[in-house]
Amino acid sequence: MSQPQVILHGGFHKTATSHVQSTLGRNSGYLAKRGVGYVHHRDTRKQLTIPCQVNAYEKLGLDWSPRISDAELAAHSKAFFDPLIASGHSRIILSDENMAGHCGHCVKRGVLYRWRRALIQNFAEQIPLPVAEVHIAVRNYADFFASAYVEYLRSVTGEWFISEEKMKRQVLENMPSWQNVLKTIQTFFPDSRIHVWRHEDFRKLEPRLFQNLVGPDVDISKLKPPKDGNKRPTASGRAVAELLRLIYEQGADEALRQRVELQERYPRGAEYGGYDPWTPQEREHLTHFYDKDVAELAAEPGLTLIRPETASAA
Repeated sequence: MSQPQVILHGGFHKTATSHVQSTLGRNSGYLAKRGVGYVHHRDTRKQLTIPCQVNAYEKLGLDWSPRISDAELAAHSKAFFDPLIASGHSRIILSDENMAGHCGHCVKRGVLYRWRRALIQNFAEQIPLPVAEVHIAVRNYADFFASAYVEYLRSVTGEWFISEEKMKRQVLENMPSWQNVLKTIQTFFPDSRIHVWRHEDFRKLEPRLFQNLVGPDVDISKLKPPKDGNKRPTASGRAVAELLRLIYEQGADEALRQRVELQERYPRGAEYGGYDPWTPQEREHLTHFYDKDVAELAAEPGLTLIRPETASAA
């Protein structure tokens, strides 16, 4: 029996990863009958990503508990991959946007995934199968950091809270770069074909992106859409504004205990729009650099940038 090849969907955060994962999860039975195995992202995260990250944190010298030794990590990885190797599938899809880190790693320093080199390296080294393809989405820096900040507010504790003003200042001072992130992926997946697209093009590209993920032997017209119940609600701009106001009035610990209530009171929708902390000038500045970086990604050897005008040939 030949070994399966791994198809890695690495996200990143806030680039429709939940939609991709929900679609693949709902259709996992159909895919399996066609030789394509999809590992639920929660299983990948619990059994592979988190052990890799905890092990990497210790190597980085971070004060983290619990700890996972190299031997324990190897045991976790073997337990995860052995059934996949024996599954008989020719193609194994792994998807986890946490592969490079978390939203807090971005917004607290104004960079894209502060610990990405150590985390991606650890993740890559635990895969005993050939990683044929890596699929990645990038997003306008203004929108990415706005959405990442909302996600960060979902789980941050008062001790680690940083203000909107500090987040914005650090993004504008550090000028994050998707190019640097993609170079890290190229470094640790040197033999993989890397497919990249702009999140802004996702809806136009969606059929082609799913075809790329599942492979040519699957009829994607038969994929069922995810159920609406799987969609997690997103905080509106009003909910975030009210939360930040309470933090300044009551302190972070007390205010953060009310975040779920605020999200339910001000749900994102027709009445309450999305969160956008940027001035028009700041947004224009970040968009300019994003457009410039995407143009440079298109010319990068070893990367395939999928655009609507080229999707049919991707």
